[in-house]
Amino acid sequence: MRLEQHTQPFAPLFYKKYLEDTSSLSSFFHYEWNQKALNKRLQETDFSKTKRTELVNVLTNYMSKFGLSETSNKHLEELKDNGVVVIGGQQAGILTGPMYSIHKAISVIALAKQQREQLGVPVIPVFWIAGEDHDIDEINHVYIERSRKLQKLVYPEKSKIKKIASDSIFDKQIMDNYLTEIFQSLPETLYTKELFTKVMNHLENNFTYTDFFAALMNDFFQEEGLLLIDAAYEPFRKLESEYFQLFVENASDLAEVVFEKEREFEKAGFGTPIQTKESAAHLFYVEAGERFLLERKDGMFIHEAKGLSFTKDELMSIAEKHPEKLSNNVVTRPIMQEMVFPVLSFIGGPGEIAYWGTLKTAFELFRMKMPVIMPRLSVTVVNTKTQTLLEKFSFTIEDVWNGIVEDTKLQYINKHRNERIPQLIETMKQDLAANYAKLEELLIDDNLLLSPLVQKNLRYHESQLTFIEHAIDDTFLGKLDASIHRYDRILMELTPNGGLQERIYSPLQLLNEVGTDFIKELLEIPYEFNGNHHVVYI
Repeated sequence: MRLEQHTQPFAPLFYKKYLEDTSSLSSFFHYEWNQKALNKRLQETDFSKTKRTELVNVLTNYMSKFGLSETSNKHLEELKDNGVVVIGGQQAGILTGPMYSIHKAISVIALAKQQREQLGVPVIPVFWIAGEDHDIDEINHVYIERSRKLQKLVYPEKSKIKKIASDSIFDKQIMDNYLTEIFQSLPETLYTKELFTKVMNHLENNFTYTDFFAALMNDFFQEEGLLLIDAAYEPFRKLESEYFQLFVENASDLAEVVFEKEREFEKAGFGTPIQTKESAAHLFYVEAGERFLLERKDGMFIHEAKGLSFTKDELMSIAEKHPEKLSNNVVTRPIMQEMVFPVLSFIGGPGEIAYWGTLKTAFELFRMKMPVIMPRLSVTVVNTKTQTLLEKFSFTIEDVWNGIVEDTKLQYINKHRNERIPQLIETMKQDLAANYAKLEELLIDDNLLLSPLVQKNLRYHESQLTFIEHAIDDTFLGKLDASIHRYDRILMELTPNGGLQERIYSPLQLLNEVGTDFIKELLEIPYEFNGNHHVVYI
């Protein structure tokens, strides 16, 4: 494998600023993202409040279903003693969701290893699964290739209610058929059967999005000792009980400081990533697997559409006795993470880092600092076929990102197109419209009120010309198909749907192509946490 590094492509404004000039964002973060900051974080942070024994018991019980490796057990023992964590997380997508879920896990593992060596203390990788998320439409699909085009293939079973991912039980037979359809879209390779067997074995005992996701992630990363936790795991919620009480007690102040900080964020030109309200409670109430976002109104915590209404005392009692009925939102999740884990660093992507930028004063409200927020590793994998095409046309990866490949493709098409044909058809359309206008004018002069019929007839003839135009274009492009396909192949592999590869493809395509050990090979790359985009040529 060969590694290249490039300036981060497609970076949103705030993320670009964070990567290139973090010091200018000190009003939004407590630390920059460098070794000096990591050293300082370790030295000045009091991790003694972490309920280490209780936390390790919860993690052990949760992971026991999926299997604990020797390294995982070692990490649990270290966490019980004095270990600190590098943590990141993601929603529970089918087949792990997009590749950046894998890249996040690799980021967490790689940074933990580096800091264990650098700081001389146990640094443990943890992956927080957002199983409490209820937006199933974000996780219930994968992209496959059909007829040389990308197709979004959605898991077909629909639910009338939006349950959280950890409570969304899918029909095993429907999921079996769905996964079989996905595998049938892949080219048969030496690794297809083994990969299919691995996936189907994990399906046997894991019937929710979260469990299926956790089983696969544990399979890929257990030898690295990656610790997993589902945010919706009931014993974990019970561990969070006193912190939920703090959120209820301080709901008004929390809403105020976050609202003001986001206004400051917006004035700096970075938008409103959370779109918070002054009336926000920043907690969900969970009932039968559904989440209902609470607001504060007239001293009550309410969800009007559902008819929910709690006094402060009632919600405090729920937090104390039934914390499984509460769930964090985008504001309280990062704070809860800091309360529960001894966090050295949080690994985040562009969107996450933007909303963390609105939370500095929220952390301070609870007498805490944000951890060091490290940009996750961003990776594009270039297979041998795509490398061959890039070399054939003398393209670089940056040419693909910058639109040069797309422009070259259009230039090639236009070079071979007979421009007189579309010009003639356009002239015919204009002449047709002009003649029908004259006809309509004459009819009106003779008091023959046939305008609707004339216009209908005009539209018919225009549609026929458009039909001919499309048929000509399809036939013309068909003649150039072999050459056009090579351009399209590069674009589909490296910028599917016009964005980064890691945001569209699941690991499935790569594992099918190069083998199930490929993730282990990715873990061996000497990554640098420098904000660059890593391009891996295989």
